[in-house]
Amino acid sequence: MPQQDWKRLREASVRVFGNRYRAELMWALASADEPGVCLGDLAAAREVPASVYQAPMRSLLEAGLAERLPRTPGERRRWYRRSDNDTLWQCLEGLLSCLAEESVPMRVG
Repeated sequence: MPQQDWKRLREASVRVFGNRYRAELMWALASADEPGVCLGDLAAAREVPASVYQAPMRSLLEAGLAERLPRTPGERRRWYRRSDNDTLWQCLEGLLSCLAEESVPMRVG
C-alpha cells in the first residue's frame, strides 16, 4: 500500500477506532501469513516506532480479535496472529478496505 494510503487509513482509524494505528494493525493481522505479525517488523516496514502498535494490540488481544503466539526458544521477537473467527475477520477486511480507499468524513456536532 502506498504511503498516501497508509496516511488516509490512519486518519480514518482515529475517527472510527479512536486510535491512529489500530486499523493499520488490523490490516496487517488480516493479511498476514504464517507466522503472523511481529510489531517490530511491522514498525520497521512502516518507519514508525514499534510502541505505536502496543496499545492497539493490547486492545485487540483483550477483545479476542488477536492472540499472542508462544515464543520460539532463542527468538526475541514476539509474534501475533488474528483470532480464528473467520466470519468476523471477513467483515473487518471489508471495513478496512473501505477505510483505506476513501476518507471518512469528520462530523462535528
